[in-house]
Amino acid sequence: MHYIVIDLEFNGRKHYDIHPMEIIEIGAVKLNERLEIVDTFQSYIRPNFRLNKFALQFTGISKETLLQSDGFRTVIDKFIDFCGDEYKMLAWGGNDYFHLFVDCKINGVADKWLANLIDMTSFFEGGLHKALADYELQPIGQHHSALDDAFNAVQLLRMKPEAAASEKYYGKDPFKICTGGIKKQILSSLDEAMAQNVVLTWDKFIEDEKVQSYFSIMKLDASEIRMVKQLFEKMLKMKYGRKAKKLQLA
Repeated sequence: MHYIVIDLEFNGRKHYDIHPMEIIEIGAVKLNERLEIVDTFQSYIRPNFRLNKFALQFTGISKETLLQSDGFRTVIDKFIDFCGDEYKMLAWGGNDYFHLFVDCKINGVADKWLANLIDMTSFFEGGLHKALADYELQPIGQHHSALDDAFNAVQLLRMKPEAAASEKYYGKDPFKICTGGIKKQILSSLDEAMAQNVVLTWDKFIEDEKVQSYFSIMKLDASEIRMVKQLFEKMLKMKYGRKAKKLQLA
């Protein structure tokens, strides 16, 4: 059994952007059962969509480096080989796992390897650097460097090795994966319709170019589009209250 401690950096997006965040760097440390380091992994990932300037400033990664890097599928194939056959994966927050599932989906990569996922934050209080300070541990390397922050998470794991033994795993949420990136678009579209004193129906909503683009980017099938419709109807009800059902039938 090995323990894979990971950290990711992202091509951050504005909340109303239907494009996914996209992982642009993955760093990982492989530990043996005594929590000793046996190997490391680090790679930048070329994004599919436009680079966000804030993300470049935030991470300190250059545009040229990312554009010359391998794409997600190539990097993840190498990372899966690095993980091996029997392992638990640990990350500082379930957000990293969520985006791994999303990026696997948009890149057509099977996600069965994303198993035995442990969220370390459930064992600590506050953020990564607060936890380091709480345990009087010196931060390693550069903040927002994926491999350095993976090393920092390893420091904390050694303070609470029971986290590695945990069987309380992060679970895949297909509904959230399919709808997480369209939620803001639904809200803004409903708000715009209300401001114009018109009713936004589902059929009208899905005519929008951005919505169709989201369906394509996320590779949503018919059942997954029904999940988006379910979210749309829920938000319609929130906005219009008891009138929502009548509006949907109108």
